[in-house]
Amino acid sequence: MEIVDLTSFVSGEILLETEFVENIKDSDWDRYQDKNVLVRGCGEAPLPIWAFMMISAKLAPVAKTIRYGNEHSNIVIYRRSS
Repeated sequence: MEIVDLTSFVSGEILLETEFVENIKDSDWDRYQDKNVLVRGCGEAPLPIWAFMMISAKLAPVAKTIRYGNEHSNIVIYRRSS
């Protein structure tokens, strides 16, 4: 399973929307083609729901499945139909 850590799109401890959006735009989402992806990122500071939604919107066209949570406890929020 591939892992996308939302905190990697944030510099420092504060999420700045414009910076977050630019980092998402500059990422190579094709590397998740046909893979099971875990979106992780609630570390020290909670992230807003829209951040998870933006990542999911980028992953949905390429990923096989998208999960939220951690490696031991997660839920499937998207599964591509065959």
